[in-house]
Amino acid sequence: MIITNIINKIKMINFLKIFIILIFTSSILGCTNNQIEKNVFSPDKINLKVLNSDKKSLKEYEFYIINFWASWCVPCKNEVPILNRLNTENKNLRVIGISIMDVYSESLNFIKSNNVQYRNYWDENLVSLKSLNSINSIPVTLVFNDQNEIIQRFDGELDQESYFKILEIIKK
Repeated sequence: MIITNIINKIKMINFLKIFIILIFTSSILGCTNNQIEKNVFSPDKINLKVLNSDKKSLKEYEFYIINFWASWCVPCKNEVPILNRLNTENKNLRVIGISIMDVYSESLNFIKSNNVQYRNYWDENLVSLKSLNSINSIPVTLVFNDQNEIIQRFDGELDQESYFKILEIIKK
C-alpha cells in the first residue's frame, strides 16, 4: 500500500509538471501571436528628421516598403539599385528608407553618393524601432499594405529573388 501511494504521488507530480509546462507554453505563444497580429506601423506618425523626401502621401499607395539601413553597411549600399527600381517602376508602391545607428552627415552623404531616389529619414533615437521591436540587424526591409500591416519581411540584403518576390506581392 505504501508503494502504491508513492507511485500515485509521483504520477500526480508528473501530471502537474506537464500541466504547468503546457499552460506556460500556451500563454507565451498566445502573447507572441497577439503581438504579430497587432504589429501595425505608421511612418507618418513618427517624428524623424528628413534626409530627402517627396511631396506624395503614403495614402496614395497600395503598398509601401520601409528599409532600415546605415551608411557604413555594405549590404545596405548594394541594395540601393533594387530599391530605386522598385520605387520608380511601380505606381502602387512607395519605398521609404530609415537610417539608424548612423551619423546624420554620413547618412546624407550616403544618399547623395549612391543616387538614392526614394524618401529617407534619419532616426537618431531609434523611435521607428519601438513599434517594430524584432529588428536587431540591418538591412531589414518590410513590405506593408495600405492598412499599415507588415505583409512580408526580408532580413539581409535584397537581391534579384527578393525583388521578384516583392513584385509578386504587389501585383496580386
